[in-house]
Amino acid sequence: MHYKTIEGDKEKEIKIRGSFTFRDHDEFFEIISLIKSGTTKKVVFNLSECDFIDSAALGMFVIAHDEASSKNVRLSVKGAKGKVREIMYAARFDSLYDFLD
Repeated sequence: MHYKTIEGDKEKEIKIRGSFTFRDHDEFFEIISLIKSGTTKKVVFNLSECDFIDSAALGMFVIAHDEASSKNVRLSVKGAKGKVREIMYAARFDSLYDFLD
């Protein structure tokens, strides 16, 4: 996984590229730190260039949701497609995240 943070006026966008798996937990926890800082009230995960996620990645998204809830940060997913989208919907992530398309 590679990610890039795009700073907006009212939100931060995290663009995730490639495969997102257990091996990426250190990088993802950098993103969690951004959420914990409370400097923004909205974070959008742009998954338009993410082509694979595993169960560990789903778990990390749950942790992000828990941290965001405690800081009143709203989380959204944008651009999820194909198998990534199918997996996230099958795991009912639409109940945790706003899906933007």
